[in-house]
Amino acid sequence: MQPDTKLKLAKLIMLLAAIYNLFWGAVISLYPDILLFGNPPTPFLLIILRCVGMLVGVYGIAYWFASRDPERYWPLILVGFIGKFLGPFGTAYYMYVGQLPVSFLWVNVWNDLIWLVPFGWVMWMAVKDKLP
Repeated sequence: MQPDTKLKLAKLIMLLAAIYNLFWGAVISLYPDILLFGNPPTPFLLIILRCVGMLVGVYGIAYWFASRDPERYWPLILVGFIGKFLGPFGTAYYMYVGQLPVSFLWVNVWNDLIWLVPFGWVMWMAVKDKLP
């Protein structure tokens, strides 16, 4: 793959991540019950989930910047990668202790797992020439 093609693909990946996070952040903020999987909502829990939605949306803004110049903004991609890497571990732990239903794993599939390889690849493309 040509360097110019790789850069275009990296930019596209981050733009798609930005759009996805802005959309998902808005959904969680407006409809936090979607993450409760039938459990009864409490006012406090709905507030926390709306805050999570806002944070997800803020990640979307960061990814938009990264989509403009992945080499310059690779630290934003790294922060996203770390979150997408750690999220499934937290889910697995809380499923293990019986605090989350197994169905919650789908949240990780769509929000974390499918992005790990693309984010890892974009980071690699952004920093590989800078490594000693």
